[in-house]
Amino acid sequence: MTEKANKEDVDYGKGHPASHCGKMFEADKGYCEHFFGQDGDGLCELVKGLIKRGYWCRKFERAVTK
Repeated sequence: MTEKANKEDVDYGKGHPASHCGKMFEADKGYCEHFFGQDGDGLCELVKGLIKRGYWCRKFERAVTK
């Protein structure tokens, strides 16, 4: 297992409508596949600490949506 990155090292900060950590609304398609905790703030499989769903970092990868 790879060690998680520090927030400072991946430019963790406020996201924008097209890319952010967690799902913000039902039809949202701009959230990241590495984020866990879609009902609020949660965790990331790549970045250390509590992750705000409206934030973003350089590790962002758009989640596959149906």
